[in-house]
Amino acid sequence: MGDMTTLSPGVLTPAALPTPRTRRVACARCGSAAVPDEPFCAHCGTRVAITASGRRPADVAATRSLQFAALVVAANAVVGTLTFAAVYLVSDAARLADGALALEGIKLLVVGVLATASIRYGVRGIRETADGALRRRGWAVAGIVISSFFAVLVLASFSLVLLLAVAL
Repeated sequence: MGDMTTLSPGVLTPAALPTPRTRRVACARCGSAAVPDEPFCAHCGTRVAITASGRRPADVAATRSLQFAALVVAANAVVGTLTFAAVYLVSDAARLADGALALEGIKLLVVGVLATASIRYGVRGIRETADGALRRRGWAVAGIVISSFFAVLVLASFSLVLLLAVAL
């Protein structure tokens, strides 16, 4: 096997290796030492409040709530435009009521699903930002308010079109 050389045991020890300095913070929930570079506490799973850069992390759920609220507004505009186009293009009153009711039903379904997702993320975002450790609590509240407002409007619109369709 040839000539093999080995290092003496004292040449390369773990103490001789450079160790990176990691600043540890106490977990807000359980008090155990947590590394700020990790997003969650290794002991209890709570989100660590401070990143290595010293900035507070933003809450993802609050951001998603506002994004879904924007989708609620966009979906309402798109399907509302299709409903208006159907009303404008159809001249038969019986088909008009059925077409408007079908499009309002689609709008109710799409906006309802998006509004539900927005409100659920918003509630989760409010819970996660309750201790003040995370940012964007206002985004969660705005997502809930916008989604709720449009959900009520779409529900009222569907109800009125349904009454109109039954009356004809």
